[in-house]
Amino acid sequence: MKNQSLGSVRRSFSPWTNPEAKPFIRFEGVTKIFDGTAAIDDLSLNVFEREFFALLGASGSGKSTLLRLLAGFERPTSGRIILDGEDMTGIAPHRRPINMMFQSYALFPHMNVEANIAFGLKQDGVARSERDDRVAEVLKLVKLEKYGKRKPHQLSGGQQQRVALARSLVKRPKVLLLDEPLGALDKKLREETQFELTDLQYELGMTFIMVTHDQEEAMTMADRIAVMGDGRILQIGTPPEIYEAPRSRFVADFIGTVNIFDGKVTNRNGDRLTVETDSGYALKIDANGENAVGTAVGDRVSYAVRPEKLKISSKALEGPNVISGEVWEIAYIGDMTSFHLKLDDGNIIRVSMVNSARSSPMQLTWDDRAWVCFEPDAGLLLTG
Repeated sequence: MKNQSLGSVRRSFSPWTNPEAKPFIRFEGVTKIFDGTAAIDDLSLNVFEREFFALLGASGSGKSTLLRLLAGFERPTSGRIILDGEDMTGIAPHRRPINMMFQSYALFPHMNVEANIAFGLKQDGVARSERDDRVAEVLKLVKLEKYGKRKPHQLSGGQQQRVALARSLVKRPKVLLLDEPLGALDKKLREETQFELTDLQYELGMTFIMVTHDQEEAMTMADRIAVMGDGRILQIGTPPEIYEAPRSRFVADFIGTVNIFDGKVTNRNGDRLTVETDSGYALKIDANGENAVGTAVGDRVSYAVRPEKLKISSKALEGPNVISGEVWEIAYIGDMTSFHLKLDDGNIIRVSMVNSARSSPMQLTWDDRAWVCFEPDAGLLLTG
């Protein structure tokens, strides 16, 4: 058992904040063009040794192409990729200290699970006793200890994906690339495996780079996240930075759920702004974040507030930012309830309420009038 929890270790791990720290992987002005279109567009990125890094984006954002460039399955049209001080240009995929888990399982149908996992070790000449130990270790990690003698066709899709994951981990490469690694697992097993993977990554001292479109997965597992769009990196940061301090409207809207109020600044008193929204509400907000620098009266702005930052009530509320509307949708999710309120102008805002008690004293239902409010520092000004 470790002397420290993984959480405390991860909080203290931040080499990207140290100007003296040397990146383990560097993408330097990398561009990849397919049929005249840039899948990766002049991208530069640093990843540090032992980091769990996530590339997060929608389909077509370029995240899988970036992974394939690092693995050597594609060559950059221009730019360089440096790994541990060595230029990867011209180095064949099998000679790179990298392993990759593909979205397709690519298991050998004639081999059982143990043989599939051990195949790479056997090719490398690893002794039989060590092979057996390492195969047993990863089988336990992915909860397939009882399935070692089965063939791939005797496994479910989720079990096959776990075998592929085990095969990628067993060689303990310097860098493990994960392309949507947990997509085929059921929700409960996926959540368990997320923490097991981060534990294993820490214990083995490996660098993980993961591609995913699952925001919750990226937020749970990664030390840092790069949000990608159109072959470019739109923002890099820790999960709290990405969620609480998005630098653009796109990132705020892509990560989680957000309410965005568009309007015009009608007053500025120090760090407090009054914004007249397009819906006719006068919001009092703090001019926080880098986007607030230089914001003046008359400027058009957007203000983003997460649903959990809003308070909701069946009675009129008092406060700096009170908005009322009609309960349009209700989703009971177990640990929380999500409300969609339709404002008088037809716009929808979303509010999340934690279900801290077994029964809520507030009995809001469809078509009821409800009031929400939020503090001036609850959200963030956005640009872009």
